[in-house]
Amino acid sequence: MSQGSRKVLAILTVCLTALGILLSIFMLVQVWRNRQTVTDKLQATLEQSSNILHTTDEGLDVIDRVISNVYTSTIYLDEATQAFSQTVQSTSSFLDSADTFIGENLVTTITNTQAALDSAQASAKVIDNILVALSRIPLIGIDYNPTLPLNITLGKVSTSLDPLQGTLKNFQTDLATTQENMQVFTTQISALDKNIIAIDKNLRQAQTTIDSYRSQLSTLKSWIDRAINNLPVWINTISWILTIIILWLVIVQITIMLQGISLLTTDHIRQEMPTEKL
Repeated sequence: MSQGSRKVLAILTVCLTALGILLSIFMLVQVWRNRQTVTDKLQATLEQSSNILHTTDEGLDVIDRVISNVYTSTIYLDEATQAFSQTVQSTSSFLDSADTFIGENLVTTITNTQAALDSAQASAKVIDNILVALSRIPLIGIDYNPTLPLNITLGKVSTSLDPLQGTLKNFQTDLATTQENMQVFTTQISALDKNIIAIDKNLRQAQTTIDSYRSQLSTLKSWIDRAINNLPVWINTISWILTIIILWLVIVQITIMLQGISLLTTDHIRQEMPTEKL
């Protein structure tokens, strides 16, 4: 390398290292000048984050209470639905028994009663004829002349039972319709109970998720609180580390600059040596 090139390189080295030393000193000053400001801003940010987490935790607590109330209500609703379902089933059984009683027992009883009355009417008619025949014999002294003969009376009684039998059959039909509606109602109640069970399951899953969220929030909030307390120590540690690094860079740059100055000095001495010999 020529002497001129070495001189230019030495000057460039000295200039760059001097600029680097000035920048390093500026950075060192800025590190310690802004240390407290950075600490305060980071603490403010962490405190704001802690407040947000606290507010979130309160919101989750409100949601948890709401879900707990809804869960309790659904339990009561499920119990009421089951009790109502049992009542409906009991009513359906009662309607079935009433249908059997009215449709089979009462109608059969009335039919048998009418048959007995018809038979009794026939017998009463024979008796009436006998009594009428005997009342016409002067020597016996029987006066039989009723306003309404017994067989006619029995016939009217049997006839009066006809509307009752029709009414009972209509009642039986209404009971059967009601029983069918009750069965449909029972199916709907069963579907409602299944929906309530599904809601209970979803509510339990929601409570589990909320508990998980609150646990994570608690862990994160604890970490942020520790960070707020330890932040000054951390910033000071980082500042000292940066100081050591910057000082090391300054020393390196000073060493390089001294080498550049040494190179300039050597070149200057070499340039003067021939002159002295002359």
